[in-house]
Amino acid sequence: MVVGIQSADIFKKDIYNKWVQLSNDIQKLKGIKQVLSSGRIFQLEKDTVGQKFVLKAIPAGLVKTDSEMDSIKSTLYNTPFFEGLVYNKQNATLMAITFDTKILNTAERNPILKEIEAKAKAFEKNTKIQVHISGLPYIRTAVSKLVSNEFVLFLGLSILVSALILLIFFRKFSAVFFPILVVIMGVIWSIGTLVLFGFELTILTGLIPPLIVIIGIPNSILLLNKYQNELRKGLSKELALSLTIERIAVTTLIANITAAIGFGVLYFTGSELLMQFGSVASINVMITWLMCLCLIPIIFSYLPAPKLKAQTHVEEGFLHKILVKTDKLVQQKSGVIYIATILISIIAFIGVM
Repeated sequence: MVVGIQSADIFKKDIYNKWVQLSNDIQKLKGIKQVLSSGRIFQLEKDTVGQKFVLKAIPAGLVKTDSEMDSIKSTLYNTPFFEGLVYNKQNATLMAITFDTKILNTAERNPILKEIEAKAKAFEKNTKIQVHISGLPYIRTAVSKLVSNEFVLFLGLSILVSALILLIFFRKFSAVFFPILVVIMGVIWSIGTLVLFGFELTILTGLIPPLIVIIGIPNSILLLNKYQNELRKGLSKELALSLTIERIAVTTLIANITAAIGFGVLYFTGSELLMQFGSVASINVMITWLMCLCLIPIIFSYLPAPKLKAQTHVEEGFLHKILVKTDKLVQQKSGVIYIATILISIIAFIGVM
């Protein structure tokens, strides 16, 4: 990980001392292995008594005089090894930070990075010099935070939109709450599958839970819609549920198998991320289908049958009128639809070419 600044004032005593102090403060953090910067550099010196080379810090502490500052600057500029490593001729200097390998790939690095960032921001505030932070640990933490935030956002939005769709169709609390509850169970299974396979939550795998919600809700809508249609025929609740399972199971099975195969094909791409996404998504599409098929009828078997009066909005509402007009258009204007489809396909093909 690196912390960098660019300023012609870096070798002014006060600013340099703050840079030295920042280097020392970061070095003291638990989990930091070593810090190298223009405020914390080392020279090899001979130990004639022990007959070995030893590392000596330059400076040994904070700079107290301007002459001492000039001496350190001269040492840096007269040592080619440090040029391009901790400073360059464009007045840029960096601080290289190495982490203990035991915590580098664990969540323990996150609080350390927060402390480093806080100390760097404090330096920036005190000196009015902009600080830049980069490096693999920092980027990985930033990406993981982004994935975590987007995971919660997309999952929440998918559940909200699905709940609104259910509410528009059925306008009953039980028809909204219980399908959402079943789908959330499918989301929990999808996260559990990721952990079971040892996969991490990435930008791609983070899309699986919202995807499960979007795919699972249509299963519930088909089941509930068929159930209510059977009730309108005057059938008992038990017989209506039985016929619903019998007639909808195959339809939803084919639809979900098609979706699962589509995701499963990604396993053969050779890309590790796509393989993880495809395998987990395909498995959990089928798990969610099975949960909807089993749990929705069980739950509604314990609930009172919905009143037929509550379903008039489906037969006489805006959506029903759109479907009726669409049906008439398909039946009576099929030639126009064919011509329009061909023209759009030709335009799309030209656009691709």
